[in-house]
Amino acid sequence: MTSESSETRSSSFCSGKRSNPGESYRWLILGLVWFCVMAYAVLYQSIPPILGMVVSYLHISYAQAGGLMSLFSLPRLFLSIPGGALSDRYGEKRVGRVGLLFLVGGGVVSLSATHYWVIASGRLLSGFGTVVLNVVFPKVLTSWFRTREIGLAMGIFNTAVPLGFMVSMNFFGSVGERFGWRGPIGVGVAACALAFLSYLKFYRSREGEERTRHGHPGLYSGLGRAGLGIWWVAISWAFFNAAIMSFLTYAPDYFEAQGYEISKAGRLASYPMWASLVLSPVAGVLIDRIRRKNLLLVSGPAGMILLFLMIPRFPDSAALLTLLIGVFIALFPPTVFALPAEILPVSLLGFGFGVISTFSGVGGVLGPFVAGWLRDVTGNYGGSFIAMAVLSAFSALAVLPLWSRLAGRR
Repeated sequence: MTSESSETRSSSFCSGKRSNPGESYRWLILGLVWFCVMAYAVLYQSIPPILGMVVSYLHISYAQAGGLMSLFSLPRLFLSIPGGALSDRYGEKRVGRVGLLFLVGGGVVSLSATHYWVIASGRLLSGFGTVVLNVVFPKVLTSWFRTREIGLAMGIFNTAVPLGFMVSMNFFGSVGERFGWRGPIGVGVAACALAFLSYLKFYRSREGEERTRHGHPGLYSGLGRAGLGIWWVAISWAFFNAAIMSFLTYAPDYFEAQGYEISKAGRLASYPMWASLVLSPVAGVLIDRIRRKNLLLVSGPAGMILLFLMIPRFPDSAALLTLLIGVFIALFPPTVFALPAEILPVSLLGFGFGVISTFSGVGGVLGPFVAGWLRDVTGNYGGSFIAMAVLSAFSALAVLPLWSRLAGRR
């Protein structure tokens, strides 16, 4: 018996429906990838709540501290598109397993750091695992939910990052005060290790996926066949990601500078994730039911422009403003991750998510670095918030070439 047939039989057995295992087992798959992504988010966001501690301990600038977030995203620039092609050829189980191992290994290196370049190397190593989040996991969900309820699945999927960020920002400041700056990183490493073990035990491919894998086109063929639509979606996602990651990186330190104690500062910075956590599934239902997805893509970043400009001007209203940011955040990611199923053939899904992940890496690298550089140059975060607003504006503008194409699609 081949490993492929064994995997299919196992999927059928676990689903409880031999004729169509995806009808029930797909919800367990959704829960599995959701947990893995939440663990990733906890590790990724373990630095911002203790940013001041890291700057003080390692004697580095704020731009260098922001670089620790950028380095986590850097591998996406080079590996996401090849990673998507590899997942098409070798399967999500193998590629996903390797990616989760990189997350854990990089976290262990960061824990051992006594110098900046050691922790930077660990963050870079963990960054290789981000291909799992940005390529493999959305492709897994698309394969299981492509025929129906993909919007709802992506909406639920996109609550994992907000929850992971909320955990980090609300608790890691206190963890850092009690156990030092390594404490939050250790929690992130433990979460990723548990995600890796869970993935080994519970992941199954959808029936038939293994048999069709060898029919997928190669990397260069995908470049020619994908069309321009996926590239505009990815560009918009890059600017959106740059704005959001800049905020999440520096907001805890900004609010602490405004006089809030460290746990309160982290809580204020996490409020966008609270709103997004609640509203992302609602956005997913809208994606399944309405035609004008272009409105959802534009409304998210457009609404954030004014709010980023208002935060430094109205610090006493920070709680309300950060909650409102979360309302607009909730509209955007589920729409982005649901679109490849509509604008690309099945054979190019891995490639398409690789394109999105690559541009996400561009935003994740440049956004926090630019915002940190502005903080160093000006001595305050005013210029950083203006940069976040400008990035949000570019995200909305990038959708315009797709306006008519997405206006009437389900």
